[in-house]
Amino acid sequence: MAMGDLELAREYASRKSEDAFTTLVSRHVNMVYSVALRQVGNAHQAEEITQAVFLTLARKAGSLRNGTILSGWLFQTTRLTAANFMRSEMRRIRREQEAYMESLEPGESVWREISPKLNDAIGNLNAADRDAIILRFVEGKNLQEVGAALGISEEAAKKRVSRALEKLRTFFQSEKTEISSERLSQVIQSHAVESAPAALGAVIVAQVLNATAVQASTLTLMKTTLSIMKWMKIKTAIITLLLLGAATGGIISVTTALTAEKKETPKATKTTPAVTASRKVLIFRNQPSWNRKRDFEEVLTELGFAFDVKPSADMGTADMTPYSFVVIPGSQGGDYYEDYTTSASRFDRYVTGGGTLVLELNGAEDNNLTLPAGVTMAKNGARDNLITVPDHPILVPFQGKQIHATYASHGYLQGLPKEALTLATETTGDQPALDRPTFAEYALGKGHVIAACQCFHDRDNSKRGILMPTLVSYAAEREWYSAKK
Repeated sequence: MAMGDLELAREYASRKSEDAFTTLVSRHVNMVYSVALRQVGNAHQAEEITQAVFLTLARKAGSLRNGTILSGWLFQTTRLTAANFMRSEMRRIRREQEAYMESLEPGESVWREISPKLNDAIGNLNAADRDAIILRFVEGKNLQEVGAALGISEEAAKKRVSRALEKLRTFFQSEKTEISSERLSQVIQSHAVESAPAALGAVIVAQVLNATAVQASTLTLMKTTLSIMKWMKIKTAIITLLLLGAATGGIISVTTALTAEKKETPKATKTTPAVTASRKVLIFRNQPSWNRKRDFEEVLTELGFAFDVKPSADMGTADMTPYSFVVIPGSQGGDYYEDYTTSASRFDRYVTGGGTLVLELNGAEDNNLTLPAGVTMAKNGARDNLITVPDHPILVPFQGKQIHATYASHGYLQGLPKEALTLATETTGDQPALDRPTFAEYALGKGHVIAACQCFHDRDNSKRGILMPTLVSYAAEREWYSAKK
């Protein structure tokens, strides 16, 4: 009897069995490739996403829970990976997807209409309904086989598939596409899986077995997907505990949910208000940061964060404790920096109480700011900065490149704590100027400060804008970097 998906995954995880992983790839590569292709509309990009998904599977194979429907897990992982990929190439991908859809035969009008939205439609289902749809219409299993895979009767499987189809139909109706559940099932079953390029499976197995064969961009994509999956796991724990609290009439804070996931219980001090760890962010802003079209607000929206924006006049009164982290964006006008200086002690208390403060300090170099722990900024417009920790989660997308721009940084940090981690510096010749750090993070009390003398934008072709999503994600996850031994 052929081994099941989870057995094969366990076999690979425990023995690094090439045969086991090759079998998994051959079973699922077409489905994964098709999900990616629907989402990005570009065959080459779909191949890279498919490779990243199976690299992710190789990393996670040993931790898959009993009862996991691997095809459902792969579908969701592919969707996350593709969405992550699309964030950096949204406009180009949209144009390519439109061109791809226009190339389809006229007789496939229904598929042409629903295809761009199908991944999101299926992804929005709960896990049980999503697995049922994928087993029935993507893998082509009959209802008896679906029931066996889900651990329910054939009749229960029939009801679940029917209910999930109706949810999909309702989704497409809300998107102005009228289609019956029966027709929807036919279209999905006929078109959902296309053949991946013949050599792709062999490429994936070679990459899993030999890490040096993996392209840097693919490796970065896989690592970012793992980071997103980790956050989603924490978020699920938060929601579960919040619902439990509501059902029992109790009050369970998001802090409780987060610490339940991490198996840690922080102790609150009597002198400093405890910060509630959450996915909510506060931005103090008086004006746009130059003409930057993709600012913190847009990135936070893309990553699914809730956020509030307040003027600097509120720095002295705003309650910061409900926010996971607070952003001080660059290039602010009016009384912004004077308001910050007046309220500096409040920011210190916010950090020591467990909050994270993210400071983008371009534009602040003339204002003699004092950051938490007494750190200051010395004005100095440097054209070149060197990345000193290339494997840091914020900096991984930059791939260790030197930052070169009219102003790679607007100053450098002075008085950093001894334990501070320097991420970038000015240069002395081609060497890092360690006495002039321009990007650093450090702990203070229960909290954390991330301070950058750079501005995270692409207007000067420095490509620093790619770091803003990883900066935001890192600040939210609170799993601070430690150097590999």
